[in-house]
Amino acid sequence: MKVTGKLMSFVFMIKLLTINIIEGKPCTETGSKCKQVRMPLISNNLQAPLVAELDITSMNNHLKSYIDDDIKSTFSDDVMDMVKHEQDQLKTSMLDDYSSKLNESMEEYDKKLSKIVQNFEDKQENIQHDIIKVYKNLSESESNFNTKITDLLSGFEHRQESLKLAMLSEYLSNLQKSQENNNNKINDLASDLKSEFANLSQKLEGKIASYIQIQKKELEEWRINRTESLNDTDSHQERKNKDCTDIEKTSDQMLKSGVYKIYPDGEQSVQAYCDMSTDSGGWTVIQKRFDGSVDFNQNWLECENGFGNINGEFWFGNKYVHTLTTSGKYELRIDMVDRRNNKRYAVYKRFSIGDAASKRLTVDDYSGNAVDGLRNHNGHKFSAKDQDNDISDRHCASYNQGPWWYYDCYYANLNTPFGMMYWSGYILRSVMMIRKI
Repeated sequence: MKVTGKLMSFVFMIKLLTINIIEGKPCTETGSKCKQVRMPLISNNLQAPLVAELDITSMNNHLKSYIDDDIKSTFSDDVMDMVKHEQDQLKTSMLDDYSSKLNESMEEYDKKLSKIVQNFEDKQENIQHDIIKVYKNLSESESNFNTKITDLLSGFEHRQESLKLAMLSEYLSNLQKSQENNNNKINDLASDLKSEFANLSQKLEGKIASYIQIQKKELEEWRINRTESLNDTDSHQERKNKDCTDIEKTSDQMLKSGVYKIYPDGEQSVQAYCDMSTDSGGWTVIQKRFDGSVDFNQNWLECENGFGNINGEFWFGNKYVHTLTTSGKYELRIDMVDRRNNKRYAVYKRFSIGDAASKRLTVDDYSGNAVDGLRNHNGHKFSAKDQDNDISDRHCASYNQGPWWYYDCYYANLNTPFGMMYWSGYILRSVMMIRKI
């Protein structure tokens, strides 16, 4: 503070001195009218010039510059020291104040933290007491629960045993009653069966005797008819009939259905089954199925020459049918029995099959009570499992396990595995036969 006072006094003196001494006007005249002025300014202790030989303006500028430089050089270090000292004192004061407040805060914080820790420890101790109490209550509850469960299980087992005994006793009682009733019913049934068996035995003996007499009579008639048929067949063998139509037309008597020898090409003979009863007779049978005894899934060559049993199931042979149907006009008749034992038939007044390479089917002029099953097959070639002539991407004969006039693949087919023959429904029996018109 003393330094500050001295500084302020010095500045005030300089200002006052400057105002009093330098107050004046510059010389505006020229020549000798302006005279030099010799004026003492400041003591030599400040190392200032002792004489000024210039006009007032120059003197003012020099004086101002000098004073500024002197102030800077004289008081700069003192001011800096003073400022630094004041800053150090301020820092020290602030640091002391901050340290004091920090210590107070730390003490307050320690007190609060100690109080919090103490509260936490008190609460933790209370919680531990509560947990111990809860564990104790749980243990007591568990013990009580186990006791109750044990009592319940014991009571349940006792009731279960009692219930089992009661049910078993009731079941045995009912079983005994039921057994007694069944024994009575069995005795009554045995008595009734004995009586019925005696009656059936008497009736069966009478029917067997009657059946034997009928069979003997039918067998004798069959023997006589067979003899007549063989005799008639032998008489027609010399004529070399081409088909069953020729046999029927050249006979002087009523012929029975059976196996006859025919000559389709006029030279080679073949056994054929002739239907002499259906629609005035004269039919040459080319296919017959009724019991599944013959596998119809045959190769092309077997279908060409024929296969099966002429007295049972058979396929007559494509080459014989081709020879006959290309030698004249033939009609085709198909008789069928479906799974409901309904009889159906289809007649085509025009029928033929093509040459050996294709055996192409030609049918037309349909009639009958069955649908026109061959309509979609007309004009298509015959296929077997070893020769695919259909228009489908897959081998229809191999896929359907039977030779036929397939297209894509079939609408009707009587040569599939037995029981799967189809003609607008599944067929159980079928007969295909041709007759010359």
